[in-house]
This record gives sequence, C-alpha cells and structure tokens, in this order.
Amino acid sequence: MKRVIIIPARLLSERLPEKPLKIILDKPMINWTLEAVEKSSADIVKVATDSKKIVNLFETSPEKVVITSSSHISGTDRVFEAANSLGLKDEDIVINVQGDEPFINAKDLDNLFNLFDDKKNEIATLYSTIQNQEIFKDKNIVKVEINDGFASKFMRMCIGGNNIYVHQGVYAFNFKTLKQFVNLKPSKNEIKFKLEQLRALDNGISIKAIESVSEFHIGVDTQEDLKKANEFAKKNYSK
Repeated sequence: MKRVIIIPARLLSERLPEKPLKIILDKPMINWTLEAVEKSSADIVKVATDSKKIVNLFETSPEKVVITSSSHISGTDRVFEAANSLGLKDEDIVINVQGDEPFINAKDLDNLFNLFDDKKNEIATLYSTIQNQEIFKDKNIVKVEINDGFASKFMRMCIGGNNIYVHQGVYAFNFKTLKQFVNLKPSKNEIKFKLEQLRALDNGISIKAIESVSEFHIGVDTQEDLKKANEFAKKNYSK
C-alpha cells in the first residue's frame, strides 16, 4: 500500500491572490508546505498545478511537480488527475494537503495514513479545538460536528455545541474512493454551502476524523492569516 501526498496549488484565490507564492520569512508558502509534508512517511509527494510560476519554483527538482489541467473546479479534481498519473492501486492512500498549510505537522499525516490499516475507512480528515466563540460566527472557518469518531456534519456558521470543532481541510482517501468521489455529481448541500466534503456525506461515504496535533491550525487564506503565519515562522523557525 503506497502512501501518497499531493499538494494542489493554483493562483486564482479570491481572498489572497497568488497565495502559494506569498513569502513567509524567506521562501514561498508552497515551499513551506512541501517541506512540511516531506517529513512524513509518504512514499510519493507531488505538487499538482497548472501554473508556470509555480512550476518555475521547482526548476532544480522538476520531478516534484505534476502539471495538471487549468479547467479543474476543485482541488480534489486536481489531486485526482495527479494521482491517476502515478499508476496507483485501489488500496493506495492519497492525502490532499492544500498549498496553504505551511506548518502542518507530519505526525498528522502519518496518523491519517495509519487510519487506513482499517480497510473500512474510506475518507479521513482532521479537526482542532475551537479557541474562541467568535469562530462560531466566522463563515470563512469551516466547522465540523464529530460523533463516534466520524464527521456527521460540516457547517460555516453555528451557535455552538459540545461536539463542534474547527475543520482542518486535509483529506485522506483510498484511491478507490477518490475515483468514486470525483465521478459523483456535486450534491445539493455541497452547492448550497460551498463545501465539497458534503458530497461524500450526501452519498453515504463516511469521513473518519481525528484531532490534529499541529500547532498552527489555520489555512492561510487572507492577509491577516499571512501575517499570523509570518509571526509563527519567525517565532519557531528563525535562526
């Protein structure tokens, strides 16, 4: 069973344009993310992109990049195209790590891989504890309801609850389920709430969820997030 991590990266982010190229301390965010995931037990790590600017960052290591179509609607579609080019078997595990996760802990990724020792698991993801009440009202921070170790609901806004956590947008699939997922039509809830993971729940595909051990839990989506990322890097990575 191969362990594969694919980092989808595009430049057309609405809230933070060209965010994979944004500098954190001394290098682009996408480089931070790649270096973080390479510390895991993955057998294969690839950046999947349609951007020449991102490809050019890896001129000295072109084997780390898979050039994908520019027509993909979602990061999962881009991940599937890249994964499909690797000759994977149904039981191989593919983790989708967004390029805006520069400080993801490799232990999180290994913990996700290990969940698939149980062949019943189809998709797995991460969550973290809600740090303040304002998060419940922030529609840009996705929340997840956890019951018996599985995600039962994803939402953008809620009034609170004992089993509500911050969702960290990292997904692990067995390759068979990844193929199934990208061939399903977007569900009504997915379209309504703009949350791709609802497609899985709406089609009866379970999502195992475990708590993240990463210190920096947010994806870098805004200028404020980028500021926090630089502060975190300066504190933890400056020589």
